[in-house]
Amino acid sequence: MKESIESFIERHEGRRKKPYKCPAGANTIGVGWNMDANPLPKPIAEYLKKHGEITDDMINILLNISVSNAIKDCLDLFPTWDNITLNRRMALIDFVFQLGKTKALKFHHTIAAINTGRWEEAVEYMRESVWFKQVPKRAQEVTDLIEAG
Repeated sequence: MKESIESFIERHEGRRKKPYKCPAGANTIGVGWNMDANPLPKPIAEYLKKHGEITDDMINILLNISVSNAIKDCLDLFPTWDNITLNRRMALIDFVFQLGKTKALKFHHTIAAINTGRWEEAVEYMRESVWFKQVPKRAQEVTDLIEAG
């Protein structure tokens, strides 16, 4: 896949300069930045308070922070990360970005299957989850990437 992880996530999340409620009810801005779970960096929070919205550069800063955090979480969740294909990495980063590490950790069977190279089984677990039913288009793309290798 030639798409960057940032554009892949943005395609799923959208990009908004003004705060909004995500489908789960969290106060969100930018490209999926959950302001309830992760307060904005002070300069961005001050800019938002003054102007009622943030800039594209600020959105990019938040997205870079979020992607870096999702990658760190993937490194923790998947000890064999260095041996995982780029397509699967893209899918897993998007998955962890969307759910956050705490919720991703609840996918015990999926994580165990991935960490033992049982990719088809991991996909089955993901497709049977509530997550898959909640975001079917995104989840289908993520699981298709994992399945394809």
